[in-house]
Amino acid sequence: MSQIQVSQRQPRLAHECAVGELFGRAPIYDAIFSCVSPRTLVRTGCSCRIAYAAYKDFSRRAYNIHRHLSRFLSEPLNFRSLQAHTGTLIAGSNALQFLDRTFYPKSDMDLYVHPGHVREVLDYLVQREGYKFKPDSTQPEDYREIVSDEWDGTQIRDESLDHDDLLLYYQIKGVKSVLSIEKRGPDGLLKIQLIACETSPFDAIINFHSTCVMNFIAFDAVYSLYPVGTFEKRDTLSVWRARPLHDLTVVTKYGERGFAWISTLPAGTSPQNSPFHPFTDRTVGDCYTWKLPLDTHGVALRSQMNPSSSLFQCDPVIYNGWALERVQHGMGTVYKTIKSSVFRYNYTTTNYKLNFKLWLFAIEQGFLSRMLLENNLLEKESWPWFDAELASSWETFKHDFLSFIRRDST
Repeated sequence: MSQIQVSQRQPRLAHECAVGELFGRAPIYDAIFSCVSPRTLVRTGCSCRIAYAAYKDFSRRAYNIHRHLSRFLSEPLNFRSLQAHTGTLIAGSNALQFLDRTFYPKSDMDLYVHPGHVREVLDYLVQREGYKFKPDSTQPEDYREIVSDEWDGTQIRDESLDHDDLLLYYQIKGVKSVLSIEKRGPDGLLKIQLIACETSPFDAIINFHSTCVMNFIAFDAVYSLYPVGTFEKRDTLSVWRARPLHDLTVVTKYGERGFAWISTLPAGTSPQNSPFHPFTDRTVGDCYTWKLPLDTHGVALRSQMNPSSSLFQCDPVIYNGWALERVQHGMGTVYKTIKSSVFRYNYTTTNYKLNFKLWLFAIEQGFLSRMLLENNLLEKESWPWFDAELASSWETFKHDFLSFIRRDST
């Protein structure tokens, strides 16, 4: 392992010698950095140039996404290109392990997939990676019988209420179905769960059982929504759902992994002093988010969806917002869904002004596109998507924010 190059100038102070010895040799700073939290790692890197060089070298190796994915995938780069094309997110304990630089034996990989991309992702994993579909008692042997390769994004998207039967079965809001695939790896059985989302991957992830698993891996970056609570305090806050969490194995499992389970926040909790930032309008990538950029060299970005649509190559997850508020018997995530056939993907926000502007735009543009379609002046394959325009509005309304959430000023 190579050493970090340092200045040849003779140090004049004793502490300069010590810093050079600590952060000039990879075996030494590897041993130190492997024992500290992510925040301590970053802060140490900010202390001086030698420490920064050591921090960058360690992080490059510790957060190697291809090495991390190679346990489940023989072609990590190709899979990341699939992520870039479909907006698929890796979440759950797999993303937690990556950011925490740890390993949970026998853990699986959870993939959260947008509507319309499920068949594409499944076909890739079965045909390219050699996985086999393992149906549950309610599913047929062939996944192609329940996952169509035809998706009509031009259909009006209803703002339906939560389906009680889905909540009872999957225990996660926003989950349409769960499909399991397996294959035998060098170290045993490998299992991937593909979660077909009703609205979007973010909508499902933000309704997980607790905050320590609200982390996800996109094609270009890894995000943790509650990094201080998760990696510094080692706490996980329970998120209230329509169906209470009766399965205590989840609480036990994450307790064994070093996380203290918090059922709710005490009355009078200050947003400024809590690592969970309650009663605050949040967006993915905000100042409370830990965003770890990934090297995208070699990743094939999303091509233009069709000639009628503007180029949209970023991951749609960055255009989502939410807030952690008191709901029913605990804390829950609150937001409004931006869900219209004029956008390829669905989004969430707490910004009333943005939501209202996009609602008006969706009505006008949706009516125009549908009239053209019904009069055979527009083909379905050329249906225009306006996600790039949504991204532009999102940036504009960052500075013109009005929350739809009413909070007690006291």
